[in-house]
Amino acid sequence: MWTGTTRRQYARAELLLPSDLTDAEWAILEPLLPPRSKLGRPPVWDYRQIVEAMLYLLRGGLPWRMLSPGLFRPMTTVQH
Repeated sequence: MWTGTTRRQYARAELLLPSDLTDAEWAILEPLLPPRSKLGRPPVWDYRQIVEAMLYLLRGGLPWRMLSPGLFRPMTTVQH
């Protein structure tokens, strides 16, 4: 049951989108991702931005092509 305490604890009002990660959630998820390669070109996009774009698609049940270019990284980058 939602109480005043749990509503404050799980509030996502400070996030741009409800599917975005909080800093605490990202701190748990980040160590699970593979390290960036030292070879080749340096990455242009941050892992967190790519993961948040994937979560946006999954939460909304949207196809790849509906990924908003103004809010997220290029669709091909997120898909790859």
